Amino acid sequence: MTHTTGTGRQAAADLAESLLTHDDAELDRPFTILTHKEGNDLVERRTTLRPVYEAIVARIGQPTLLGGTAHGPSVRWSNRERTLLLSGDHSKATLSAHQASSLARDEFWSFDSDRMPLPYTWQLDRHGPGDAPGWTFNGHAAAYDWTSAEERLAEMLASWAEHIPVQAPGDWVGFRLMAARDRERIMIVAFNPSDTHGEFHIAIEDRDHEQTPERAEEMRARGWQNVDEHRWWRTVLPETDPTAATALARVAITDLRARGTTCPDEVTAWDISAGDDGELWVPGIGVNVHPRRGEHY
Repeated sequence: MTHTTGTGRQAAADLAESLLTHDDAELDRPFTILTHKEGNDLVERRTTLRPVYEAIVARIGQPTLLGGTAHGPSVRWSNRERTLLLSGDHSKATLSAHQASSLARDEFWSFDSDRMPLPYTWQLDRHGPGDAPGWTFNGHAAAYDWTSAEERLAEMLASWAEHIPVQAPGDWVGFRLMAARDRERIMIVAFNPSDTHGEFHIAIEDRDHEQTPERAEEMRARGWQNVDEHRWWRTVLPETDPTAATALARVAITDLRARGTTCPDEVTAWDISAGDDGELWVPGIGVNVHPRRGEHY
């Protein structure tokens, strides 16, 4: 079977349908459905991908699983025999068809062997149509060091900002961070596309410190911007700032270390959610998670 690919929405929808349903579809070959201009930021790439993604969904229905990697989408439409994967990176988006159990098994072993890059940084199960894979990786591992933890957190935040508004329009996404040596203090990290000009948000309660000028100087040195009357420090950044995800991750890791946390393995992410709808799994977050992923099919 041959395919003529193009950048148009109709071409992408035609290709998606043929790869998912035709018996003679070519498997394991990525077909480029759009290319991004060099230098496009996440907002520009998101804007380019949205109409193509919507055309595919209009043709073949809602995905079985939503998701993303550190550099592109990772969306799956699955039946018992075949998985259609929308993937790519910062230069392009692709569609590819795979034997369902083989793809799931290969990804399982990639996670289990801790090979990088991960098959997906996050995955959102909203119990979409089709069959979820029989192989689901249930493990999780924190980053080996603080540099890696900060990089992985920044990559996941950037991926959320680029792909959540396309795949789950209108939804916020976020979690709470807790350090083992400071269990009573909770840090909140979120991306909310409805907070125009302040989509990235991080906050922490600093209740056991008097808010003196010296304390304010110390907190601002960690990257915090403002404190309210309840001693909550916050940093809010716009998605149009190409450094926002990196800056937010740096605030989180800097504050955790300043409060005595010695390694990423002492940190746990709780209440990980996308609009309080479905199960959001984040193997690329860089710290431990609770609860760990279990069977979801």
